[in-house]
Amino acid sequence: MSNTSIPRNFSLRNVNSEYNPPPAKDAAKFKRTVAASKALQRKFRLTRGTASKPQLHRTESRQSAAASDDYYSFSERGASSSPESRVTAMRFTTPDSQPSSTASSPTVPRTQQPQAVAQPPRRHNPDPQDLGSPRPPTTSTVRFGEDSIARISPKSDETVRRVPSEYAGPAPTPGLDDSPYVRFAIDQLTRDEQVHGPRRQDSVSTRESDYNEERLVWDEGLGYFTRARTPIRHTPTPLPERPKYKSPSPQALPQRPDSIDPESFVAVDPPEDDLLYPPLDYLPIALRPLTLLAVTFCCLLMIAGIVFCNVWSNRHDGIWAYDGQSSARYFVMQFLPQILAAPIMILTFIVQAAVYRIAPFAMMAAERKRGYVLQGLPIIPRNFVFPDFSHFRYGEPLFGFSHCAIWLSNFFSIPLISCLFQAKYYVVDGQGLWKWTSVQAIGWTLVASYGLLTIGLLLLVVRFIPGWTGLMWDPVCLADLISIIQRSNILHDYEHSETVPSVKESLDPRVLRLGYWKLSMKPEVFYGIGEVDAPIRTPSLHQTEKTKEKQPHGLAKVCFDLEHAGAFANDPFDHHLYSPFTRYRWTPWFLRKPSIIIWTIIVFALFIAFVAVSFIDNAIKGGFPPKLPTLPSVSAFSSSNFLYSFVPALIGNFLFLAWQPVDLYFRALQPFEELSAPSGASADKSILLSYPSSLPLQITMQAIINGHFKVAWISFMSIVFIAIPILSGGVFIALWYPSHQDVRISSLMPAFYSLIAFCALYAVSFLAIWPGRRRHLPHDITTLADLMSYFYQSPLLADKLLREPRSKTDLVTRLIVAPPSERLLPMYGFGIYVGRDGKEHLGIDRFHRPGRTDMLITTGSMK
Repeated sequence: MSNTSIPRNFSLRNVNSEYNPPPAKDAAKFKRTVAASKALQRKFRLTRGTASKPQLHRTESRQSAAASDDYYSFSERGASSSPESRVTAMRFTTPDSQPSSTASSPTVPRTQQPQAVAQPPRRHNPDPQDLGSPRPPTTSTVRFGEDSIARISPKSDETVRRVPSEYAGPAPTPGLDDSPYVRFAIDQLTRDEQVHGPRRQDSVSTRESDYNEERLVWDEGLGYFTRARTPIRHTPTPLPERPKYKSPSPQALPQRPDSIDPESFVAVDPPEDDLLYPPLDYLPIALRPLTLLAVTFCCLLMIAGIVFCNVWSNRHDGIWAYDGQSSARYFVMQFLPQILAAPIMILTFIVQAAVYRIAPFAMMAAERKRGYVLQGLPIIPRNFVFPDFSHFRYGEPLFGFSHCAIWLSNFFSIPLISCLFQAKYYVVDGQGLWKWTSVQAIGWTLVASYGLLTIGLLLLVVRFIPGWTGLMWDPVCLADLISIIQRSNILHDYEHSETVPSVKESLDPRVLRLGYWKLSMKPEVFYGIGEVDAPIRTPSLHQTEKTKEKQPHGLAKVCFDLEHAGAFANDPFDHHLYSPFTRYRWTPWFLRKPSIIIWTIIVFALFIAFVAVSFIDNAIKGGFPPKLPTLPSVSAFSSSNFLYSFVPALIGNFLFLAWQPVDLYFRALQPFEELSAPSGASADKSILLSYPSSLPLQITMQAIINGHFKVAWISFMSIVFIAIPILSGGVFIALWYPSHQDVRISSLMPAFYSLIAFCALYAVSFLAIWPGRRRHLPHDITTLADLMSYFYQSPLLADKLLREPRSKTDLVTRLIVAPPSERLLPMYGFGIYVGRDGKEHLGIDRFHRPGRTDMLITTGSMK
């Protein structure tokens, strides 16, 4: 093929524009060239209109171009100025000779792959000045070699055939050798078919997704990423996989490992005798051995008293002579046992609240191989009306057994102890006498119940004997949680979790540890929750202040995109932040408006019915028939006395226990209620509030001082309402009525009137628990993960004011004293803020930060 010529109507695509072969000499050689080209076309089955395969078209052109899989035809005329017509060309490296493959590109469908046409090479050599001159805006360049350039016009909708008038180059000159044309065409046609595996990705892209495929290169910790303009190659594999990119040369860009930051968390022990690293063995006062042993001693005293009454009553035919309802003995036998049982119940409330509060931290400190500690274990007690078995499921059987023992004792102790003593007729020295006696079966049942409670408390003592809880102090407020998670390496898991209905379902299980850490490449020791041997994943939390000052975007003025027309307009989670449905989606089911309405109607209806039945025809004052056998058995059990003591006390105890979750959630939601104020709230009334961990009467005093009167009332009633089971268990007794010559159920009227008053107070209190708008949140706050979802991007985690406090006193002092650079105390809010990633998030942060727009709080003044 040394002396052939190419006719006017023969054209191949994308010829190297630098190469200018001599013209053809005679027609015979031209015919051989045409025959060779046709044979190549049949061999490789070139089809017209397929973007993923080489194509050969006959036009009226006098010039030739090489077909390539990466270069496509464009029409110079009719170029569109729309964004879709703009193309981007990138370098590529033609692979060496490999087995041929017909696999198409896995990243771009055939029907959507863009096409391009390279301008045919001109007869004359390109002018160097033309190479360096600026191109028009609608024209891009594709580099084939070191200095050769081919101009590309914007894409057209379909492959365009060019007419002779579209080419500026002259026809081939007779007498010149055109074999280089043919060799170049053969080389370009055969080279791409030798590539093994899927073809190269299109080098011209008009879709946004193609831009996203570029390689991100680390910028040495400056906080930005650059796109590497590097050749793109695919992994030679027959399976359609995501293409792997060729890394830039060491001279072009600094090398970095595949992970953004190779440093990982390494668990370490705290330095000994160092005040900066206190031991992590803090136990709340309620869980310390002396406290638990004191509560256990109370249980043992109760057991001893019940055993004594049972044994004495059985051996001495009763305990005490019955002298009527109005005597002091009646109060001792019918009300005092319940009054003695009530403090034990209140103490167990305090103990189980402390267990719930620190159980997740203790499990992480003990390095239990459980993956759902943060999102599975509740931190708000829920072991009141129904037992809670969650600690069994997450690998803490000691906690689980203790909770079951506490629930069993609290639910049945007062109802059972209210019917422990009954009046029985004894014949002593030939004379009949009514005496108070102990019911044997009920007594031994109570011994078993308090015995289980004692075992449960002792198991808690055993559980905390090692003394390693992973805590510096008691985590009772939101500020305490900030100090624990501020340098965690698991915060990336919580992306968009503040708006999901259930955080637990959105998180993957992770085995976590609470304690001291250091990075694998740094000697600094810090404290918090983390995953062992995992990368830090949040480099900004571990940067020094000097590094942060170098970042120009640190003080950038930012504002909220209320119309969602900014850079994140297509973010599927962005609109959830502004949705009222998302913001006010959740509140406990028993505090939702329909539930409260139903509760209120039921309570008022029952109260009205109770009062009506009690006073119509003096039904209570004159006594009523028992409808059951009254005569006590040998063991002093009376069916009627048991029924009218146990059932009323059980109902009253249910009402008392049902009020406890209402009280707890009002206490737990109070910080969010304050944070949702239009102008935010100070730290002492928001993130430092510790109502869930405070003692019962202490809560009332703190709430009154802080102006939280609703919380004060509800918490006070949670203690007062224990009078309902106490009174209802001892107000009724079966007596002989001589006027009716019959046994009737009589009531102690002063106690009965008091019971009505407490029931009326209970019904009225339901009007005070109507939840305001501020107490509605996007999701639950029962677990640590629920709370962390409101902090994971908060600038509070990197706030110098909260950086690594070493004691609770240190933390409180920082928050209640104005910072040196500010005159006023910082205000905190719950709303839409700009996070550390520059995006908008819903959660807790300072209401005002210099250089940023104030937090957007949508609750207004509604409560």
